[in-house]
This record gives sequence, structure tokens and C-alpha cells, in this order.
Amino acid sequence: MSKHIFITGTNTDVGKTFIGIKLIKHLMKVGYLAFKPIETGCTKRGNVLTPSDSTKYYSALNNKVSLDKINPYRFIEPISPYLAIKREKKRIYLKNYINKLQNLRSSSILVEGAGGAFSPFALDGLNIDLMKLIKSFNILVVKDELGCISSTISNIYAFEKYKARLDLIILNTIKKNTMANLSEIKKYTDIPVLNYIDTSSTKKIYMEICRLLKLSNRGV
Repeated sequence: MSKHIFITGTNTDVGKTFIGIKLIKHLMKVGYLAFKPIETGCTKRGNVLTPSDSTKYYSALNNKVSLDKINPYRFIEPISPYLAIKREKKRIYLKNYINKLQNLRSSSILVEGAGGAFSPFALDGLNIDLMKLIKSFNILVVKDELGCISSTISNIYAFEKYKARLDLIILNTIKKNTMANLSEIKKYTDIPVLNYIDTSSTKKIYMEICRLLKLSNRGV
């Protein structure tokens, strides 16, 4: 069965890549690879586009797999994937992402989406559509800030409405604050909610992922 993990967020700039890099350093020890299907806002050097986030995964994996396999589709404009695809008149569909995912020849892959779970991701679907197609274990990253309780609860209900599984929520505390967002979010869901505060949080999150995957019928 698939053991793919999909990391998404309530929005863009919530720390998906930051959390993903922390996790892949542990997950690679049990055979995981990383995959970021599409990245915009790339840097152009000569005729080559260099993707910032995907390059971080490439380095974290110690060059175990090529950058082109980690990130097959890239664009220079810092805009949404859907708009980038449309503007450059490309034909990129969810099936293309799945084909590239299969090229990694692994049943254990950490996939990072673009934008939020309900952001347009290809010409024919959203991030969450790919999650459903690959039957992944799904992690929602939430930026610990004012308003995040509402956005988290909205995502929980949206996942339910979309008939997609949400397995773990990570509250990413970039700056320490006096808000009680963690305890408040926990009041409204039975989904495990963990707090990333600093590097010491990573091991706890990794262990919880392992525990949940073993309990899941999609797990080991």
C-alpha cells in the first residue's frame, strides 16, 4: 500500500517547505524521497531555472535523487502554478504529476504541494485532488498567528466535505506568542495537532507520523 505523505497548508507562506525539510531528514532514514511537482518563482541562470524549495530537498537528501526528478515542472514568475501553466501555454495535468511521481520508483515519498490544499495545482485539479488520487497520508501546516483557528477549522470541514482524509495538523510557531491557538484548535477536532516550536519538536512529529501510519490501513 502507498505510504506517500502529502504536506499542504492553510495557505502559502505557512512553512510547508520548512517543516518538510525537517521531516525528510528523518524520513529518508526509512527510505523516503521528496517530490515537489511544481515550483514557481524560480531563479534563472543562463537557460536553467533553479527552484529554491526543491533545491533544499535535493540537499537534504544528499543528492540521492536528481533535482529534475524531485521537481519536474518549474516556472520563473512567482505566481500560482495554475496561472503559470496557463500563461506559458503548457499542458500539465494531475496525471502528469502522477507519472513523474512514479518515475521516482518508490512507495515512500514526501510530496509537497503548492499554496493551500484547495489551491489550483494543475489544469484539471487542486492540491487536494492529487492527495485523493495517490491516497496519501495528509499533513496540514498552519502558521501560528492571529486568525489561524478559523482557517484551520475551515480546512478541517472542507476536507470532510471533499471526502478527503486529513491525518495530522502541525501548528508552525515561527515567532513565540501568548496566543493559545494550539489548545483552541484541539477543542474542535479529533485529528492530532502538534506544535512545531524549534528543532527539538521534529522528532516528536516524526514519531507521531510513524505511529499514525502504522495504525492507518494505508500504512506499513
